[in-house]
Amino acid sequence: MAEKYSIIYIAGNDQRTARSVNDMRKMMKTGMVFFMAMLVLMTQHVTADAKTKVLNKKMTIDLNKDSAGIRFAPTKLKKYSKVKVSVKNKKVLKAKAKGRKYIYLKGKAGGRTTMTIRLYKGHKKVRAYRYSIKVIGKGQDGYKAQAKETFVIQNKYRAEKGVKALTWSDKLYRFALYRLKHSGYDGHKNLQRDMQDYFGDMLVSNNISLGENMASGQTSAKEVMLSWKHSPGHYRNLLNKDYQCGAIARYKDNWCAVFYDGSPENLSKKKQDVADIVVTIKRQDKASGKYIGGATIGYYEENDRWNTSKRITVGESGRQIVLELGKTYVFYEKTTPDGYDKAEKVTITVTKDMPREIILSGN
Repeated sequence: MAEKYSIIYIAGNDQRTARSVNDMRKMMKTGMVFFMAMLVLMTQHVTADAKTKVLNKKMTIDLNKDSAGIRFAPTKLKKYSKVKVSVKNKKVLKAKAKGRKYIYLKGKAGGRTTMTIRLYKGHKKVRAYRYSIKVIGKGQDGYKAQAKETFVIQNKYRAEKGVKALTWSDKLYRFALYRLKHSGYDGHKNLQRDMQDYFGDMLVSNNISLGENMASGQTSAKEVMLSWKHSPGHYRNLLNKDYQCGAIARYKDNWCAVFYDGSPENLSKKKQDVADIVVTIKRQDKASGKYIGGATIGYYEENDRWNTSKRITVGESGRQIVLELGKTYVFYEKTTPDGYDKAEKVTITVTKDMPREIILSGN
């Protein structure tokens, strides 16, 4: 009996073991099917994300103009079921999706950040926008890069006509920006005043004379350069071969290009005093006796015209220049205001006792 019981017991164990193995096999198959299904779903999700189109764009926010915030939409947001917005540097920019209508942006401080906009249909992300955003803080100059881009185009115009490229001058850039901030688009009316205020004694001691182009309303480098190119006076000015250096500045929607016929070093270091005499050049209407502005006066040393030629623009109050004692200079009118004939030439030798005004007179 013991032997029979033993056989039955063993047989029972074999049956249980067989059932256990079958159960484990079924569980493994079920688990494998579940795992493969999850893997397929995960693969589909990753593939969907990988196929989501990401559009990279750039944006500039100027707190000097856009301090109240901006509403914008990269596309028609109503086509999507959900809009998500994230900003990397929240100290620079605040961004929030207002339902599916628009995205509200508000710059907080000057700096750079990245904003990502994700658009969904159902639970599936179908499109994304990634914006590299520059925020210009209040009081900061956000236009220098655009100004330099404009300067490059200007030099291309000069190259097309075989004229030597101008050298960029930071000193003149700061002056052009000073002009725009203090006088705006003034049609050159306050150029002489602003030069005197900005350069001080150097204006006379270094004999600084500047040319200028101005424009208003343009928003891009190409646009402003085309406007100057299609204006004969402005185009002639920017192609002038006598100019050696210059700069262009933009402030809001006003532009100023400045030209100088000397070296950039002459703008930064005041010349040592030598045997110099400061005189004022004026243009007079012979008929009325009144002084007039807008004339361009050229002058040179009598014995060395080609190496000493200079030119200045005089206003109604005249223009101060520095002459060296003992030398003889010739003055002539290069450009005459509308309605007037050219003034007669004036030749003068500089002495300590000479009059401090040199007057060119004509009808």
